[in-house]
Amino acid sequence: MENNYNEETLIIIENFSPKIKQCLHQTSYQEREDLEQEIKLKIIEKMATKEFKDTPGFWDFFT
Repeated sequence: MENNYNEETLIIIENFSPKIKQCLHQTSYQEREDLEQEIKLKIIEKMATKEFKDTPGFWDFFT
């Protein structure tokens, strides 16, 4: 279960990476690396919350 969660987290981070890097161009060069790490950390923190885990699926809207 834990390994599956880590793989899913890694996939989501990889999917968001191009957009994160694109948005970082609006930030000064010296701040980009720190901001990128902070954004990825926030994504990981949000994935661990109860609100994210209890998100209804597509079919839940029909029952």
